[in-house]
Amino acid sequence: MRRGAKPFYGPAAAALARRGVTGNALTTASLGIGALCLLAIAFGFNVLGLVLWLLNRLLDGLDGEVARLRGETSELGSFLDIAADFFMYGGFLVALAVQHPDARLALVVLFFAYYLNGSVFLALSGVLERLKAERLTERGLHFRRSLTEGFETIVAGVLFLVFPDHVATIAWVFAVMVFLSSGQRLLDAWRMLK
Repeated sequence: MRRGAKPFYGPAAAALARRGVTGNALTTASLGIGALCLLAIAFGFNVLGLVLWLLNRLLDGLDGEVARLRGETSELGSFLDIAADFFMYGGFLVALAVQHPDARLALVVLFFAYYLNGSVFLALSGVLERLKAERLTERGLHFRRSLTEGFETIVAGVLFLVFPDHVATIAWVFAVMVFLSSGQRLLDAWRMLK
């Protein structure tokens, strides 16, 4: 998906880079927009939340590309980017739980799936970095392919906001998918590190 989308977001990233916008500035802007998104969702303003969610995710996709175009990739940028992602993913579920108390169990299970998947991802990335393994992408961390990644999480967020009467069902289905992703990454780790 990332390679296929590059012709669409590449020109925007190039334009921002030419105007002096940095990747870290985009990460910071996306974090502020993300915080507003979470507030909108918690208070039940789903249309506003949807617009802010998509804008947040767009800026998140642009920050790394802008940094690469400017030749300013850094460990700090990679750190800020992944920290902002986890803030959004977890905060999104908390905001939904505020709006939908009847779906809290499903959302907590999905939160646990995120926690497990994120922990496995970061642990494996750290070990692969220490072993100086080849990266599969130009990104700042070792991303191993799995069933649910950024694109799927964006789609899940859209579904949550467009179909508010089905939040629990969407959360249960997506939790299964994220648990499967954790299993994929654990299997990858087992095969690569044993």
